Amino acid sequence: MLSSVSPNPAARSVAADLILVDQPDPTQRFDCDCMTPPAQFAPPLEIENDCRWPALPPALRALSPGAYTHPRGAHVGPLPRGFHLVHSPEATTGPAVLGDAAFARWQRFRAPAALRDEMDRQLAALALLQPLATTPALCAGAPDTLTAWLHVTNACNLDCPYCYVRKSSARMSEATGQQAVAAVFANAARHGFRAVKLKYAGGEASLHFALVRRLHDFAARLSAESGIQLYETLLTNGVHLRPDDADWLAEQRVRVMISLDGVGEVHNALRPLRNRAGFDTFAAVAHTVDHLLLTRAIRPAVNMVVTGRNAHGAADVARWAILARGLPTTFTFYRPNLLSRDRAELQLEEAALRRGMLTAYDAIENDLPAWPFTGGLLDRVSTEARTHACGVGQNYLVITHTGALSQCPMHLGQPVADDLQGDLLATAAAGPLLNLPVEQKTGCRDCTFRHRCAGGCPLETFRATGRWDVQSPNCGLYRALLPAVLRLEGLRLMKVNGYLQ
Repeated sequence: MLSSVSPNPAARSVAADLILVDQPDPTQRFDCDCMTPPAQFAPPLEIENDCRWPALPPALRALSPGAYTHPRGAHVGPLPRGFHLVHSPEATTGPAVLGDAAFARWQRFRAPAALRDEMDRQLAALALLQPLATTPALCAGAPDTLTAWLHVTNACNLDCPYCYVRKSSARMSEATGQQAVAAVFANAARHGFRAVKLKYAGGEASLHFALVRRLHDFAARLSAESGIQLYETLLTNGVHLRPDDADWLAEQRVRVMISLDGVGEVHNALRPLRNRAGFDTFAAVAHTVDHLLLTRAIRPAVNMVVTGRNAHGAADVARWAILARGLPTTFTFYRPNLLSRDRAELQLEEAALRRGMLTAYDAIENDLPAWPFTGGLLDRVSTEARTHACGVGQNYLVITHTGALSQCPMHLGQPVADDLQGDLLATAAAGPLLNLPVEQKTGCRDCTFRHRCAGGCPLETFRATGRWDVQSPNCGLYRALLPAVLRLEGLRLMKVNGYLQ
């Protein structure tokens, strides 16, 4: 378990009144419910997640006259040294950590009461209290970045059993890629986005690295001409990258996201090299991370696809990626698809997943980082508030290697348009995959954690239930694991503020 700082009377008296929250600063005053905090509140370290709808901008609530009480469904948990974690379903920030005096003050509002002093006003501004007989609505906000998944190729050097891509030698031509990039920038300008994020994906995009480089050059030119900022990420299995590739990635500041489904043989079993049995793909990934990327100051994101076969290895991935290397890491649950082999074996086993993830969280708690790491610890879940689980129809496009438009990478074979003409976001929004806000999902509307999971992946929900407007089939896992994720964020806040070693 974590060791706490040696207590002393001065620190203890200060800690009693503390309200720790990552952002915004509870002493800052804002004039309206949805105002974004000033620029000095830097966003948390970005956790790469293929399609996740961005968190709502952190904001403090405007105060109103009258009595206040606890928000319905508030989650409370004990923390070391007399601190308590309090999570409000209505807060745009992550959970708050309260010293014992602040927690006692919060407890006073179990019965409706008026705000009396500055601490009460801070609790209310952070949505830890809400006005009596009201149901505060979160501001939906508008993302400033249009994200486009560019499916560069169907080819891959690995043979993963759960892959949704029908493997072939087909790839995107340079002309098609330029048309795609131009269409993305045109749609970003059309909808007022300030930035474009391109994700080079496959298959294995690094097999056609020359094409990625040329598309980058074209995108950089459009960015300079339009004033729309450009971000890029290469999604890769990490086996094929070469030193020259890494040099270019570092020079052009292109981010990297690497797939890692275990450590050692756990990874090798799920990500074998195509037509070459026994090849140590984990060793190849480790070499890429340690000797090609980190040595060039490239801090790759890591993603683990968690299945019933490898859930027991989640703790090893956490130790290898988060604790030993400080890499932003996401744990994504396996989603069955028509091309998966061994579907019965790979089906999510809730008990195995719960055990595996809780073991990973225990490993992290025993060597707790101070940097923000919790945003990727549970599938599509976030510690900050969101109204949608993903960006389909909102700020997310998928473009196939032929230049068709799809709603989701798992729908590559089911495009909603054969070309890239017109309003691509409107076309994507009108497709068969419905991305409803969480408030419209039965079983979610009154859930304490509804704005953290936002109802889960809509495609997985439809696959399991035949409906778009109900809770995720992974709801039980979210409810079981989210308290542990929030606890880790609470402990991190304590550590970064000097209350834990």
